[in-house]
Formats: sequence, C-alpha cells, structure tokens
Amino acid sequence: MHKFRIRLYFGIIVFLIFFTQGIWGLSDYGINWDEPVHYIRGQAYLRYLLTGKTDYSDLPKLKSHYPKFLGYDLPSEVILEDDKTIRRSIYQYDSEYRGTFQWFLQNDSGHPPLNGILASFFNYIFYQKLGIMGDIESYHVFVILTGSLLVASTFLFVSYYFGIFAGIIATLSLALYPLFFSESHFNIKDPVEAAFYSLTLFAFYVGIVKGKWKWVIISGIFAGFALGTKFNIVFAGLTLVVWLTIYYWRSIKRLAWPFSKPLTASLVLFPCIALAILYISWPYLWQNPIHNLLNIFNYYKSIGSISYQTDTSFVFLGFNTYAIQWIVYATPLVILFLTFFGIIYTFTKGLKEKGKTSLLVLIWFIVPIARVTMPNAGIYGGVRQIMEFIPAMAILSGIGANYIVILLNGYIVKRLKQFNNSTIQQFPSKTTLLILQAICILAFLPITLKLISIHPNENVYLNPLIGGLKGAKERNFADWGVTLGTTYQQGVEWLNEKAEKNANVSLVKGLHSNIPRTTLREDINLHNRYYSGENKKGEYIIEVTDYRWIIDIPKEKRIYLDTLSPVYEVKVDNVAILKIWKNDVWNTEATDR
Repeated sequence: MHKFRIRLYFGIIVFLIFFTQGIWGLSDYGINWDEPVHYIRGQAYLRYLLTGKTDYSDLPKLKSHYPKFLGYDLPSEVILEDDKTIRRSIYQYDSEYRGTFQWFLQNDSGHPPLNGILASFFNYIFYQKLGIMGDIESYHVFVILTGSLLVASTFLFVSYYFGIFAGIIATLSLALYPLFFSESHFNIKDPVEAAFYSLTLFAFYVGIVKGKWKWVIISGIFAGFALGTKFNIVFAGLTLVVWLTIYYWRSIKRLAWPFSKPLTASLVLFPCIALAILYISWPYLWQNPIHNLLNIFNYYKSIGSISYQTDTSFVFLGFNTYAIQWIVYATPLVILFLTFFGIIYTFTKGLKEKGKTSLLVLIWFIVPIARVTMPNAGIYGGVRQIMEFIPAMAILSGIGANYIVILLNGYIVKRLKQFNNSTIQQFPSKTTLLILQAICILAFLPITLKLISIHPNENVYLNPLIGGLKGAKERNFADWGVTLGTTYQQGVEWLNEKAEKNANVSLVKGLHSNIPRTTLREDINLHNRYYSGENKKGEYIIEVTDYRWIIDIPKEKRIYLDTLSPVYEVKVDNVAILKIWKNDVWNTEATDR
C-alpha cells in the first residue's frame, strides 16, 4: 500500500506538470487545418445533444464570423440586460453547407466526431459560459487533458510493473517526444487517439492478469472513446489477440477455456460497449446505421490503401519504409538508444515474465508501424497519424533504461570486487545504481534544451542522423517541416505587432480557416482576394514553406515571390518554415525594381 501511494502521488505530480505546462504554453500554438471541420461538426452535434436545436438561429451573429470586407455592422459579443454575455464560437457556423446539424446528418463522412464533440463541450464551458479562456484555446484544453492523462497513466503502468525508475524514463520519453509534446497542445485527433488507445490497452491488461472483469469493462469504455475518435483502435485488437495467445498458450494447447465466467462476460461486452459509444456519439449513424457505417469503413479503406510516397527510395522489397524512416529520424537519439535495449530485453526476457508485459508493449509498438509499411499502404505528413506507437516506444525506452542500468551495475560491482582495496570492494551497489540512474535521466537534458530552443515548432524536429531539419531539406526528405499549418500563428503574432493599421493579408495557397478571424487584430483584413501580384498593392502575403511548397504552390506564384524579400521568417535549424512578404516595390529585390 505504501509503494502504491508513492506511485500514485508521483502520477498526480506528472499529470499536473504536463497539464500546467500545456495550459501555460497554449497561446504559443496555432491550429492545424484539420481542426475547423471537427469543431464545426462537434458544435453542431453538441448543440443538438444539449438543446435539441439543429441551428444557431437564436444566437446573435457576430463580427468574427465574417470577413471584414463584407462590411457587416456586427458586434464582437452581445451583453444582455441582466449583464450576461453571449459568446459564440467562430465554429458555431450558420452555413447550410457544412455547418448545421441537418447537413451533417445527411452528408457526414470521414473520422468519427466524439473528439470534436468533447472539445466543443470544453469550449461551451470555458469560453461560452465562463469566459475564462479564449475561443480557440478552450478547444485545446481537451487535447491537453487527454495528453496529460496519457503521460500520467504511462508512469503508473510502467512504475507498477517495472519500477519507478523505468516509469520516470518512460514518462520522460513520452513527454519529451517532440511530435507528441507539440501536438498534444492542438492536434484534435492523433494524440487524443493515442491516449484512448493506450488507456484501452492498460486497462485490458490489468483486467486479464488480475482477473478483474471491471477493468475489462473500463477498457471497453476507453475503446469506445478511441473508436469515436479514429478507427485506429481496431488494430489494438490484433495486438491483444497476439498477446492473449502468448499469455494463455498453455491453456490453448490443452484446449482449456482460460477465462472465468465474469471475465468471459466482460470480454463479450467489450466490443458491445465500444460500438454503443460510437453509435450514441455519432448522430449520422442513427438514421441508417449499417449503411452509414459501411460508408465510413470504405473511407478508411480508401485512405489506408494508398502509398502516398512517389519516391521509390522508400520502397524495399515491396514494403513502404516511409514510416520506419520517419521514426528513425524524428526520434531523439536517447529514446532510440534506450528503445533498442528495451527490444533486446523483450526478446531475451519477455517470455519469462509472468504477465508477458514487455511482449504486449512490443507487439503494441510494432502493429501500427507494420500496417502502414505493408505494400500499397502508407501515410503522409510524417507519423502523426499513427501516434499510438509513441507511448509503446516510450515504455520500451523505460524498460531498456532499467535493463542497461541493472547490467552495468552488476558489471561495475563485479569489477570493484577485484580491487585489493577493501574500501573500493565495499562500495555500496545501491550508490552505483543511483549514479547510473541519474546519468540516464540527465541524458534527456540535450533533447529538453533542443525543444526549448525550437519552441513552439517541436513537431518539425528531426535528429542528427539526418542532419536535423536542415539535412532533411537538403535531401528533400518527404514531408520535412510539415506542420499542417500550425506555424501560421507565429506569423499572425508578427502581423498583429508590426502590420500598419487596416493592412490587407493574403495567403498563397492556404484556406481562411488556417487563420481564425479572432486571432488577427480587428483592423487587419484577411482574404486571398487581396493578392495583387505584379500590381504590388502593398498587401502582406503569408505562407508555410515546407516540403510541399514546391508541390502545392503554382509555379508562377513561387517565381514571383522569389523576387520579394521576406519581411519575416520562422526558422528551425536555419530553415524557413513560414515566410511573410510585403508586396510592394520597397521589398522587391533590387534587380527587379
């Protein structure tokens, strides 16, 4: 009980640290271009679930919902006679096209909406009702909360089965994994899915090895939340089937049923609970469940059975190594090193473990990567779409660190005993162990300092094996620097501070949803109609300049922008990932004036 309380206190501290830093740095991050549709749909569904209303006709129209050039004389917020303020999110969208409950009821598609609904609920509480957070930031509290729960639960799980030191290393590996750290501030899908996916596996494992049917039920609930976010959780089933086969191998050989009646009942209920949560949280399924569910499966089949990489260098014996290469280059070296030893430990010791814990983690790590490595399969934009591998990798890192420290400690103690000096011979092995553990923890200092230096662009981190982001750009490594648009926020902050009054701003290729109206100074107007090209009317032009710059930007625009000198750049490893130009004669290169 004493050890349990220590672990629990540590877990609470881990949660509070990660959650606090997330809230503290929330305004530094922008949104990615996936978010608006999730919030628009989430608000539409949430409004119906809370009030039964299918539109926003009873809410006031606000200035932030429309471009400035339309000239509507609308307020920013409405204060009623009883001093109550009506705040309306910019994602409570009036349009009959992709905005109302009825439209989504007929035309919804893609990923499930539960994460968007839950994020919208946080917006409803913290922005619309209480007014203690901004419109955009309040959605992101949900993302930070799920990320914090994942970090804390990882510590608790690893420290219970492998010790507190392994738990600390696993926690550091997860919390300081650049992609996870960054996107747990704003990515509404992938870190959320990784959290629910991991909690599903944690709870299921405890339920099986402890024979506690209630934990299997809890696992089913987490699986439902994961299924309501993305269908990636389906592949957790493969992980569990393989692990259960190994865990109950002796019973399987005897053809004996290994589960008690309560545990059997909970296993039967597990998929029923998950599917029920998906159905209840997705009104689109209410009217024609089978047909609409098949439509969603077809959507996943279509996006999951495409090799997005045209570069044949990623293909090896027919397999797509894109994800594997990304993991090798995007993982901090200390985590790669420790994970390697965690895998060695699992292969040498995993079958001897009573609960086959490390084997579960290794299978969990392999399955998401393997499914996008198969021939004609793939992902794009890095490995954010299979982020559920990161917690497993972090756990393997913790296991590996513990394994290395124990091996080294045994070797050092053995060597010390060979000295003639009695003082050296009696040097406490616990002291040696603590020193080795401290060195292991301090090995995370370089990546910590690196993340501080590139904040808030941690999600474009690439390690020294490829020469950082600069080396990736020089090699034109697929999807280097891709942030899905979150970098726009830094450009917006510069414009809010530096742009003259009533300045016009245009994107090169991005959508207006990439830069929410509420994040810009009120007098600044944003619309692509302001792009004047060679007429040089003095508008600001802002755009991300990552791997897709050459692919997505029309050649004539790129050639023209090359004649302008940027007035602002966001750089990581001396590589510009966003630029702002001022389209006037004074910022045109001298040779073109």
